[in-house]
Amino acid sequence: MRYLKGYSLLLMASLAACSKGSNSTTLVGNWIKRGQYDGVARSSAASFVIDNKAYVGTGYDGTERKQDFWVYNVDTNLWTNITSFKGVARNGAVGMAMAGKGYVGTGYDGLNKLKDFYEYDPATNAWTEKAAFGGTARYGAVSFALKDKGYITTGYDGNWLKDNWQYDPATNTWNQAQSFNSGKRTDASAFVIGNKAYVCMGTANSSPVTDFYAFDGDAQTWTQLNPIANVSDDSFDDAYNFAGSSAAAFAIKGKGYIVSGIKGGYSAAVWEYTPGTDRWIQKTDFEGAARSGSTGFNVKDRGFVTLGTSSSQPFDDTWEFDPNAEYNKND
Repeated sequence: MRYLKGYSLLLMASLAACSKGSNSTTLVGNWIKRGQYDGVARSSAASFVIDNKAYVGTGYDGTERKQDFWVYNVDTNLWTNITSFKGVARNGAVGMAMAGKGYVGTGYDGLNKLKDFYEYDPATNAWTEKAAFGGTARYGAVSFALKDKGYITTGYDGNWLKDNWQYDPATNTWNQAQSFNSGKRTDASAFVIGNKAYVCMGTANSSPVTDFYAFDGDAQTWTQLNPIANVSDDSFDDAYNFAGSSAAAFAIKGKGYIVSGIKGGYSAAVWEYTPGTDRWIQKTDFEGAARSGSTGFNVKDRGFVTLGTSSSQPFDDTWEFDPNAEYNKND
């Protein structure tokens, strides 16, 4: 997906949109509708979590890019507006949290790829510009934080990328970390379990990428895992293929989750990853409309998905997933 052309490519993808089918009666997991995002419906927003609250902002509403930011309190099920993002309005940016502060950077403003980087302090409700991202200006990257250091990897700067950069908030400096061995991509998905970040999906050269990697925050190295298009391994009965892009991701209770995205068409499929077995299983489909560019986050070991788009229709709904509950269509 190219942000340079907005979402026109998604209209083509929607012609092959995936239906939810009937697997909600046979697969495990339940989706519960939560409070709607109080800002304008949008996709490709940035997010981070601080002190059990999720912060979500920026993004694209189908007409213009946004600067506003909102915080979600899972206890009250309410969204509250905070100070707007200090940088230019954008979509395709990344967000992460380190040492009690949130960070947002990179993205696309409708004309330019970006590399500026900002810190949000919830104690003062203020944004401060920090050292510019150390790599090239880009959008469609992924980010994660390990041991109070942040990382931005992959994305698109006119070429598909696989470089990896570490940010140290204590010194406000960027240093290049180990890059992927292969697997350049944009619009990938990432989640963190323990001290490892897992990166999968995305596209390069207009094709889905199937490589799947984990980055170890201690060893500072990537390890290649079983691909996400594992259809030829006879040692397991649970072969799978969910290669695609622009999916939401989160991790809860030691397992990672990939939700919706573009997989041939718009998909509502949900996949669960177990690090101990390096395998995926399919869970109950996402109960909202199939979409791309949605935002996933974990608060209090609970997984949530919000926002996203299907063709020209942006969404503002928020859903919580219980991976071990039976499906209940009435909640």
